[in-house]
Amino acid sequence: MTLRNRLLLALLALALIPTAVFTWFTLDQLGRSIDRWYRPGVARALEAGLEIGKGSLARFESTLLAQSDLWASRWTGSLLPAMKESWGSQLAAAGVDFLQIYRRGPDGRWHRIAEVTPNGVIQATPLDLADAISPALEAGSVVRFPAGAIAGVSEARGGDVVVAGVRVNPEFFQQIENLGQGTGYYRQLGVYVDLQRRVYAILVAGIVVMLVGGAAFLSHAIARDTARPIQTLSQALERVAAGDLGTRVVPAGALELRSLGASFNQMAERLETAREVVQQAEREAAWRDVARKLAHEFRNILTPMQLSLQLVEAQIEAVPEAERESFRRSLASVLREVDHLHRLAEQFSQYARLPEPRFEMFDLDEIVRAVLQANAATLDPVTLRCEPAPIRGDRLLLTRAIHNLVLNAREASPPRAVIELVLCTRAERVTLEVLDRGTGLPPDVRSRLFEPYVSTKRRGSGLGLSLVRDIVHQHGGTITLEDRSGGGARAVVALPRATGA
Repeated sequence: MTLRNRLLLALLALALIPTAVFTWFTLDQLGRSIDRWYRPGVARALEAGLEIGKGSLARFESTLLAQSDLWASRWTGSLLPAMKESWGSQLAAAGVDFLQIYRRGPDGRWHRIAEVTPNGVIQATPLDLADAISPALEAGSVVRFPAGAIAGVSEARGGDVVVAGVRVNPEFFQQIENLGQGTGYYRQLGVYVDLQRRVYAILVAGIVVMLVGGAAFLSHAIARDTARPIQTLSQALERVAAGDLGTRVVPAGALELRSLGASFNQMAERLETAREVVQQAEREAAWRDVARKLAHEFRNILTPMQLSLQLVEAQIEAVPEAERESFRRSLASVLREVDHLHRLAEQFSQYARLPEPRFEMFDLDEIVRAVLQANAATLDPVTLRCEPAPIRGDRLLLTRAIHNLVLNAREASPPRAVIELVLCTRAERVTLEVLDRGTGLPPDVRSRLFEPYVSTKRRGSGLGLSLVRDIVHQHGGTITLEDRSGGGARAVVALPRATGA
């Protein structure tokens, strides 16, 4: 499994586990809260109580209606004292609180003409039910009086009306109505609770889906941004392992990853530099080996050749006088070429076996002046500007290096052109500049001028600048070649200045 997938799974787990716990806790607390203010048992109890109340009230009303019919059948048109006493006892036994007789008057209204109460019961205020009689007779039912009474109404002989009733709490009918309303509300509440459960479940599910989606998106983004620099580094390491030391990465991601990318670039750059150094060392070793073999072969050929030419030169007097001058010129030309080959072999030998420097303290101005003095016969006009330049080095090697630079400047300059040498001291460095007015540096070999066997001259060996570079490096210095403003070339040698001098 890749690092990116592992990070993605880990981040998703870190996000989804708390989400699952939160969801479970939310739904559990929601269910508990709903159960605290709504219980199905309470709804059933309310409905049962309402049914019992309605049934009891209906039975009570039917009993009162039967009682009113009974007393209406016994009504004779007048209430005698003995009858009132007897009916009072019967009312007490029947559980009826009052018995009233109504008769229609000339005005068409009902008027109470008699009232009987159970014996021993004192009625505080007799009830006047005249206005409710006509509606009750038409409906054939009982009368419910908001003032606090329930009565059965029956028609007796002679057109009179008998009303038998009981007194109830004035809030009785309101309580019955409230009970019905409460039961209906609680029934509606049950439907609302079921609906709310579903709504909350959908809402929580939506939140969970959003959280999961957001967690997945953020986890994917974090895993991608975290794994991408590592993947880039991994691919870069594979390319480096395959030999592509020029591979570089753009540091990205967190601070640690950017630091890792920068470290990788530094490592790749050092490896590339080290490989170039090793390759350069291998090339130089191969070139030195070639130079050694060439010097050996040149000497093997030139030694007997030079001896033969010397023998020929010793016998020149035996040549006829007419041909002697021509023979002498040809022999001199051959001797010059042999001498040139000797110098070439010597350069090969020097490059193949560059000696270790023998360091001593001296002023570089002495070496520069000695080189110019030794080549005074062959040099074009020279301008020299010097100042004290104490160094620690090998006189012989530095003499050879400066001689090669001056020789190159002379060969690159046109006839009678001035060659300039400038020797100065800058802080901890001693700088020697050799300037000419030649054609400058050829673009095709500009980057390879210090490599062996690279030369811009027709008869050059290509070892002079290589020797100069090696000698300067042995002394801990640097050498550069660049085009000169106004035409020509500028060679700059920088060496460490001797301290305490």
